[in-house]
Amino acid sequence: MMQNIKIALEVECYNLDFTFKPSFISSTYRQVGKNTWRKINSYLFKNLTIKQKKDTVFITGLVSISKESIEEFVHAETGLWHAPFEYDIHKAPNEFKELLEKLSQLYPGVRIPVSLFEQDKIFAAVCLSKRTDYETFVRHWMEKILKKYGDNILNIIYASKKDLLGIGTSYQIFDLVKTLKSMLMFHSSLEKLPIFIKRYLENKDPIENPFEFLSRKIPPQIARMVLISLVKGIGPKTADSYLLNTSFHTDIVPVDTHLKNVTRRLLLLDDFKVPQSSLCSKYGCTEMVSRKLRIPLCPMSSRCIRSKILELGKLAGWFQTLSYLFGRDYCRKNKPRCDICPLKKICFYFNILRSK
Repeated sequence: MMQNIKIALEVECYNLDFTFKPSFISSTYRQVGKNTWRKINSYLFKNLTIKQKKDTVFITGLVSISKESIEEFVHAETGLWHAPFEYDIHKAPNEFKELLEKLSQLYPGVRIPVSLFEQDKIFAAVCLSKRTDYETFVRHWMEKILKKYGDNILNIIYASKKDLLGIGTSYQIFDLVKTLKSMLMFHSSLEKLPIFIKRYLENKDPIENPFEFLSRKIPPQIARMVLISLVKGIGPKTADSYLLNTSFHTDIVPVDTHLKNVTRRLLLLDDFKVPQSSLCSKYGCTEMVSRKLRIPLCPMSSRCIRSKILELGKLAGWFQTLSYLFGRDYCRKNKPRCDICPLKKICFYFNILRSK
């Protein structure tokens, strides 16, 4: 049974648009105005609207979740479960501090939303985002999928070719079906995992919901290794993107194109490597994770962009989100907008170009 909610939250250092646009949570919403987002209707939500006016966020609409879960849902979905990340910049390693300060001034109030009830939808959006523009294509495809399947999004695995082509003609649509099928069956292949991973899966209840299991029941570093090892079509970036948006762990870093461009140009990490599935499925990224979880340390850890960004600890996912926004607006892979970039004074790439 649906119940009407009207909630007003006083916020500090928060921007709804900057928070939602880079998050896969936005794939379950439609932006209807500045700092105004409306949830795509489903069995769980109807006419749910999140709107920010100055220092207040208003949440209105109908929900069919329990009263006990509403407050947790609202704080998780908006990203307000976490205090402003800006307050912890002083804890960052010195080599990151200036860049973090500049990016947070450019994009103030960014938080990291977490989906509590729609992990399967977030997973679908993440899968669709491989090698394509999220805002141009993925949100468009997801709106079509959600209108057709609603909360039964997994029914897309039974869709006909005609139905899939009605969503989009890209190979990502057809790959999504294969990946979802693999996700639903990953538990049948657990014997393929190394023993140091399997021990985290022993004595667990039967896996009824693989999406919730991987984002809630085991450490995210282990969930990442399981996803990369056993789910078809999932690599380091997609695994990290899913876990960042469905768990309350901000020390997760999806290494996307924007992060690579920003770190290589502004932090001089050009000679660093990107995560590789063959290594990420077997090893831990940092010495701390390796010791804590008793898993081998990756032999490429000292030369990997992800491992380097993880030096930021709980600021790592926030830095990746800021890099996404900055990379989308200025630090593009092709034809970067160096001439109007507000960070060009601290950019090694720009200054090298100017000296030529």
